[in-house]
Amino acid sequence: MEVNHAIKAIGLSFSTDAVLTLPTATSEARLFEVDNGTMTRARRAKEVWDYERYAGHRAWEGARNTVGRSYDFWARHRYPRSRHFPTLHVVLTGLPEHLLQRRLEALTRDVDGITIAVLATTLPRLQRGEPWDELAVDDYHRRRARYPQVLSR
Repeated sequence: MEVNHAIKAIGLSFSTDAVLTLPTATSEARLFEVDNGTMTRARRAKEVWDYERYAGHRAWEGARNTVGRSYDFWARHRYPRSRHFPTLHVVLTGLPEHLLQRRLEALTRDVDGITIAVLATTLPRLQRGEPWDELAVDDYHRRRARYPQVLSR
């Protein structure tokens, strides 16, 4: 089931192919994107970077944005029980395995420096039970430095 992630204030809107919430005390979520081989490399990379923009957005407290504190938008409005921004899992499929591997290598290069946790694999590797490639780890402090200001107040 697709889940829409939108922040009107910054003109950001995208849909996640699936969200899995773990049955734990904090209900940690996992985000899943499936690329069937139809997206261009640039579009796939942009979608992954959109997750970072979403994770980095902060909003002001108060009904009219009048309170002097800001908060992580995702933590208040989408995943309030999660301690960290959910890990993004990207599964590449729809092409011969050697082409999927090249797409995975390209995605690894394209998301270098991203500040959210990203894991990726190909469907054949997933079916064989092989481990996911860790493309990036969650880095809240670098993300806060990259997105230091709330865009409107």
